[in-house]
Amino acid sequence: MLSCADEPKVTDGVWDLYMGSFTDPERIPRENLDRALSSGGFLHVFRDGGDFIGFAYGFSHSGIAFLVYFATVPEVRGRGYGMEMLALLRSMHPGERIFLVTEMCDESADDYAMRIRRQDYYLRNGCSRTGCTVVTDGVVMDTMAVQGELTPKEMADAVEYYEDVHNGRLRALAHSHFTKSMDPLSIGDAIQT
Repeated sequence: MLSCADEPKVTDGVWDLYMGSFTDPERIPRENLDRALSSGGFLHVFRDGGDFIGFAYGFSHSGIAFLVYFATVPEVRGRGYGMEMLALLRSMHPGERIFLVTEMCDESADDYAMRIRRQDYYLRNGCSRTGCTVVTDGVVMDTMAVQGELTPKEMADAVEYYEDVHNGRLRALAHSHFTKSMDPLSIGDAIQT
């Protein structure tokens, strides 16, 4: 039976899966992951009978959860664990609107087929396309809704706030909502519909 526990820091098992599941442009340093965990981040570690199955790493604040990283160990892929993990994630964040990012489905990308499979996977598991992109740590990514509806600005603000925290520009969540002001040029850079 699948169980979930929250971890206060990135464990070695999570780190190894993270390094093997995400490309260099998508990854950030371990200390940045841990920094965000101390200021609004979450790390849900999933196990089945004690065996490590995968993790969901994200950032939650003011009713919005940004699912930054989601991965299952390669040996269990295709067995339904990801579907169960997403269901548990939704139940652990009741009332929160959740979104995630995936690589853009650019036909010229070397891993185009993998990008399509990833988005199809999320669609089969109850997620929906939002029709907009965000820039996260300099990479343009497609967004998908996991639970609830969000505006492009809400997603861009959530991503920027998360980046401010994990990059050390904000030490703690001091406001009751995303308050990072964005000038019209930075909004245009962060959102593409």
